Amino acid sequence: MHRRKCVCAALFALSVFGFEARAATSCTAGNPNTTSVIEATPSGAFVNNNDGTVSHALTGLMWKRCAQGLSGAACEVGTATRLDWKDSLKAAATDTTAGYDDWRLPNMKELHSILETCGYEPAINQVIFPATPIWSFFWTGSTDAYESSARAWGVEFGTGYDMLEDKTNTHLVRLVRGGRTYGTFDARLALRCNLDIDGNGQVDALTDGLIFFRALFGLTGTSVTTGALGAGATRTDWGKLRTFMNDRCGTDFAP
Repeated sequence: MHRRKCVCAALFALSVFGFEARAATSCTAGNPNTTSVIEATPSGAFVNNNDGTVSHALTGLMWKRCAQGLSGAACEVGTATRLDWKDSLKAAATDTTAGYDDWRLPNMKELHSILETCGYEPAINQVIFPATPIWSFFWTGSTDAYESSARAWGVEFGTGYDMLEDKTNTHLVRLVRGGRTYGTFDARLALRCNLDIDGNGQVDALTDGLIFFRALFGLTGTSVTTGALGAGATRTDWGKLRTFMNDRCGTDFAP
């Protein structure tokens, strides 16, 4: 077994996936383990389709709410099924939840997109994905490309670690469908967010980064801009900065 820690800082999640950003006073994603960390997967970013699925508008993905083997409005019926990698692929190919026949295993970036960094045990929004086992490794469709094709990647949702497991081992499955192609999904880091926030043609941690993180902590107006604008800035007031970040970085900063 090989393990690596998922890099899931709030800024990374925001820039890659365009998640809603807001200053949180509590982790309301069904996990009480923190009181000061911004949610990566706020419930408002998902639509419950009331057919066993939820849609994440910001990634274009539709997810099964329940781990494979579970059903019901709160995933309270049945037992989470543990499958080896091959049988996980078969389960996806034969699943017809909500009338769709194109369910599949997510790739790593897709599975990361529902990893909730404001909590752990499990590190997932338990309002949107109820009854997720506390210690739960979920398969992805991503085979180990470096050392052994007999292993595949997954995410351990107790802590948020990435892990490599032998494909003959049995683990949990959460299916996904739709979304963008793998290539365009991966490209969002480069295309989604222009970090030259003050518009002076340069990206500077002490100006653009300071503006962004002040806004993340709920500051507005001159509390954001004072001492944080770079030389030659073209976006110099909170209104312009807020509009730019909301339009280009997937945030939802209030006036």
